[in-house]
Amino acid sequence: MTTASAKKQLFLNYKGGTGKTSISSAYGYCLAVMGKRVLMVDLDAQAHLTTCLDQEGARRQDKSLYSVMVKGDNVADIIIPTSLPLLKLIPSSLSLSALEVPLFKMHLREFRLRQVLKDVEKDYDFIIIDSAPSINLLGLNAILASDEILIPLLADFLSFHGLKILMETLASIETDFRFYLGKIHIFLNRFNPQYPICGECKEAVHKFYPEYALQTVINESHEIIDASSMGQSVFEAYPDSAVAADIKNLVYEVNSKNFDDMVKNFGELVKNP
Repeated sequence: MTTASAKKQLFLNYKGGTGKTSISSAYGYCLAVMGKRVLMVDLDAQAHLTTCLDQEGARRQDKSLYSVMVKGDNVADIIIPTSLPLLKLIPSSLSLSALEVPLFKMHLREFRLRQVLKDVEKDYDFIIIDSAPSINLLGLNAILASDEILIPLLADFLSFHGLKILMETLASIETDFRFYLGKIHIFLNRFNPQYPICGECKEAVHKFYPEYALQTVINESHEIIDASSMGQSVFEAYPDSAVAADIKNLVYEVNSKNFDDMVKNFGELVKNP
């Protein structure tokens, strides 16, 4: 009997300030609360995801994702625990900022992360990757290692214009590498229905990207920002908040076929993870 591999989901946006890391950390935590085995991967040298999960002290230089991808160290040796038993983390390290040059010289350099994750994907139900907001070789590795891409989008003109460029880039990657990216999910973050631009942007996303646009929006909220600054999930700090419900809805909409039974018991799971 074969063991199913983890579903690999990438949070991606080349525009900074979209709330990508705050959402991805809460999303991964939510999956773990639902009983899924989750591995989160911090690909940003600034280590914001690592900080959001209160694991900033775990940043190391001797063994890191850099040493795994370049020197061939065992990826299992760099995985660390978090506050939830089912939630694990590959933390970021400053060495990631120096990864581009040695990676560029390697054979099949665009697929190094994909190969690395194959060694542990059987141990998890989900691998959630938080990519840096930049176009580089490590970001390309993240795309080519993923089964699905989640794109958080701010409801403003510049973000919508950036989305067009991102979607064109993804289409080019599919063509150049003959690689099927799987599902792409676009959702609005920091949504405020009182601002006309938010409604206009939501309408535009559903008009121009109907096959990718999610119904779920993450409403503007201070709770998720406050929770991240405390190194906690919003489900720990503000479990009854509206934004926690938004994150749960995002998880459910993206993974609806697999979560019918779990969502019914979600409230109890949050109180007793």
